Amino acid sequence: MQAEVRQFNISAGPIAQVLGRFAAEAGVTLSFDASQLGEVRSNGLSGTHTISNGFARILSDSGFEATETSAGRYVLRRVPAGVTTLPAVQVAAQAASNDLPQTYAGGQVARGSRLGMLGNTSIMDTPFNTTSYTAELIENQQARNLIDVLVNDPSVADAGGRTFDNFFMRGFLLNREEIGFDGLYGIASAEGNLLQGVERVEVLKGPTTLVNGASSKGAAGGAINLVPKRAGETPLTRVTGTYLSDGNLGTHVDVGRRFGENNEFGARVNMAYRDGDSPVDYEKQRASLLTVGLDYRGDRLRLSGDFGSSRQRIDQDKPTFLVNSTEMPTAPSGKRNVAQPWNFQDKEHDFAVLKGEFDLTQDLTVAMAYGQAESRRDRVDNFPTIQDAQGTVTGSAYGLRSRTETESGQASLRWKTQTGSIGHQVVLSVSDFESKLYEYQQTLPYNFTSNLYNPVYNDGPGGISFNGPTGLVTRAKMRSYAIADTLSMLNDRLLLTIGARHQSIKVNTYDRSEVTPAIAAVFKYSPTTSLYANYVEALSQGTIAPPGRANAGDVFPPFVSKQQEVGIKNEWRNWTTTLSLFQIERPSAYTDAGNVYRVDGEQRNRGFELQVFGEPVKGWRVLGGAAWTHARMLKTQDGLNDGRQAEGAPKLQVRMGSEWDVTSVPGLTTSARVLYTSSQPVKVENTIRIPSWTRLDLGARYATTIGNKPVQLRAMIENVTDRRYWDAVPAFWVVSSAAPRTIMLSASVDF
Repeated sequence: MQAEVRQFNISAGPIAQVLGRFAAEAGVTLSFDASQLGEVRSNGLSGTHTISNGFARILSDSGFEATETSAGRYVLRRVPAGVTTLPAVQVAAQAASNDLPQTYAGGQVARGSRLGMLGNTSIMDTPFNTTSYTAELIENQQARNLIDVLVNDPSVADAGGRTFDNFFMRGFLLNREEIGFDGLYGIASAEGNLLQGVERVEVLKGPTTLVNGASSKGAAGGAINLVPKRAGETPLTRVTGTYLSDGNLGTHVDVGRRFGENNEFGARVNMAYRDGDSPVDYEKQRASLLTVGLDYRGDRLRLSGDFGSSRQRIDQDKPTFLVNSTEMPTAPSGKRNVAQPWNFQDKEHDFAVLKGEFDLTQDLTVAMAYGQAESRRDRVDNFPTIQDAQGTVTGSAYGLRSRTETESGQASLRWKTQTGSIGHQVVLSVSDFESKLYEYQQTLPYNFTSNLYNPVYNDGPGGISFNGPTGLVTRAKMRSYAIADTLSMLNDRLLLTIGARHQSIKVNTYDRSEVTPAIAAVFKYSPTTSLYANYVEALSQGTIAPPGRANAGDVFPPFVSKQQEVGIKNEWRNWTTTLSLFQIERPSAYTDAGNVYRVDGEQRNRGFELQVFGEPVKGWRVLGGAAWTHARMLKTQDGLNDGRQAEGAPKLQVRMGSEWDVTSVPGLTTSARVLYTSSQPVKVENTIRIPSWTRLDLGARYATTIGNKPVQLRAMIENVTDRRYWDAVPAFWVVSSAAPRTIMLSASVDF
């Protein structure tokens, strides 16, 4: 597999400075102790080089070498005695189509992401708003779940109540079943994803049916894809210990190796376990994970296999609240927990994925993928309902056993050709998805009363059993066929993608087929400025009435979403900004005053997003932005709700993070992040709202070597001021309260 080459022009100077500038321009992370290098100087670097060749030339005769520990991450090590290193041979070639895009300056995001059937695409060539968060960000921010990663994105809001990976993107719900795994839907956990085996978290905004194929729900607001870890060129053995207040301890072991004459075989194993109390009163969390990623890289054939299993147990898990009050009470302390002692969630997930890609010719590639997954959950809940402004809460006992079985497959043919001065990348794709949901529910004649501020704990109702037979609740079958052609014109300055996907959806008794078109264009105004526009449609599975509604479990017919978007991307010196303007239209769904979940009228979200990431100044990194969304309901029955603000779409969200390398203490980095969300309605009538809120997070980390072993020490405090607030509206009539001040510590050692 050939490595990507790039042009560099780095002037001579102290070798520590030259290494830092090279790593930044190459978009990789280099961990080293500058004091080890003393006053050694470097002649700099100019010309076209691969990353490994560039490091080798800069470090020639220095007695040190840079070795890759994982994708885009390097450490500086002293060359063993008696070993001589020579500059690598320069290879003038482009990266293979399935190579993971390099990390961007600062290491928090990547230079590109997987664009579904169109393959890996750089940011500046992508006619959509995309962001790919890296494993380095996951580790440095000590992310425990997906919301801890996506809290960096101004267009994403939590809709999962802390225990499920549900989100709002551009004001539309993205269900946990719609998260992709290496391009396949239905493989990621429907019960909350653990991230130790994940290399990238990719976010694509807007309807994505054309590029991503059949999904379980066909989200209108965007898509999330998890990229599994692969073995790097350098052997890796990393052990990490973690601490979460108030006493949750964990261990993570990450091992990667490559084998064969040309390192063509790779294996990456991740194992993790944590257990103990959480920052919330009486809540306990236990989680374990094992993932194995295997791959083969030949001249024409590439194969991979991913296998994983995870277990999660949460006792007395802090709940979300149904609101039956005419006035919203003040949010309780984040530590307060109304959940009853007999509440728990027990979740399991297993998956397997096989993928293959073969180059029939230099310009013709065929690819196939197939995966299976099963998620299981036992849950005892009390459906707490807020009754008044004084915080009175009532609840009942409810038991649920569920099992979700999924199969997902894709096949594609990619052909590169030329007609005159116009280049073509033609892709034919077929995707297939099937999901079965089985449930057994039990409700007991048991009721209790408590309070948000002074919880009252009751003995369990007894009699809850999961021994009853589970029955098939929903069966979703989706198949789609797509064709797309990306035309390259004006010496590759204009990229025009035209495509369509025929998709059929069968859910229980509903059956609908639709051809959804898409057209998207990128014009490279200059090497550092891209203008883009797109129009896309997507067929989506109809919504399902959620638990707690009078018609819970009702399945509604499929529908079509439509998006128009324009934007501009600017790459400055080692940092990039994206400005997007969009409009999305789709049928609306909400809970009415009679507690009936219904589909009525249309929801139209208009807005703009400004995002920034990178390293504007050496040693100073930024990540975040702002999103303004005007979400309104239209064409409702008798105009009753016309013009009212829609759920999950606060008008303004700001997410801004920054990191500083402390020059006086080599290896020390401090960080800060500010989150702001404006007020939003709780009920469809817009009669009550949760207030706006602001959160401050602070952190620090220190990179050093102990006994010639690279060591990373990290500390982070979320919600530093211990602010009390309602942080999300997972659905109309439902709210969740923020977590309290949370301290996270970790230490990693590479052996």
